[in-house]
Amino acid sequence: MIIFKGGVISGPYPALFLKEKRALVIADLHIGYESSLKDKGIHIPQNSYPYMRSVIDSLLRLTGAKTLIMLGDVKHEFGKPSAQEWVEVKDLLSFLSDGGIEVHVVRGNHDNYIIAILNRMNVPLHDPFMVMEDILLMHGHKEVEVPEDIRVILMGHEHPAVSSRDLSGSRYKFKCFLVGRIGKERKRIVVLPSMSPLTLGVGINETPKEELLSPLLRSVDVDSLTPVVVEEQVGVFRFPQVGLMRSVIKMP
Repeated sequence: MIIFKGGVISGPYPALFLKEKRALVIADLHIGYESSLKDKGIHIPQNSYPYMRSVIDSLLRLTGAKTLIMLGDVKHEFGKPSAQEWVEVKDLLSFLSDGGIEVHVVRGNHDNYIIAILNRMNVPLHDPFMVMEDILLMHGHKEVEVPEDIRVILMGHEHPAVSSRDLSGSRYKFKCFLVGRIGKERKRIVVLPSMSPLTLGVGINETPKEELLSPLLRSVDVDSLTPVVVEEQVGVFRFPQVGLMRSVIKMP
């Protein structure tokens, strides 16, 4: 599905392909989340990383991308990397390097101390954002001054999803991209869903704007943005604007 000129969702996964730049963009892997849950007494199988690596590999092959850009929160812990994070982040970067993929990381709020890993693997860290011609790529947790010549803003951080109910009252939540235009300049914005299978996301149509995580999203008309749902083994679906979706979650 084409999201904007040169920006394509290639399959039902939380990744955006910049066709002209041959770059795949993903956000919020939160590698090491299982270890964090274990420390809190919650034990789940440590299998989210193998899944994400497999999806990334498949998407790189499908699109022919030569560059991978990660929009922050590559790892989960706010502090020093856990043992799981050290092992799995280095494995991912080695895997990509061996495949001849150029990697860029935009710093997220969970990426403290990640520079130590990136330096060893010769991967650049961009803070607070990265610019590719007329596209600005950022995590989304900081207020940034967007240059005038920017046409498209790509960001993560919010983990967007849409909530819905069926006629029986059963509730569902689906990861989604948020797509639209913002500001007087009508710049295109795309908020990417989380790549991590353990972080389903924030129900954007049931969360008051003032409670959103991103300062940028709190400052714009979120109700005018359009969710594009990605559901593995189902497909890619463009939903009504967020404002219209708010009434769906209120169904009896």
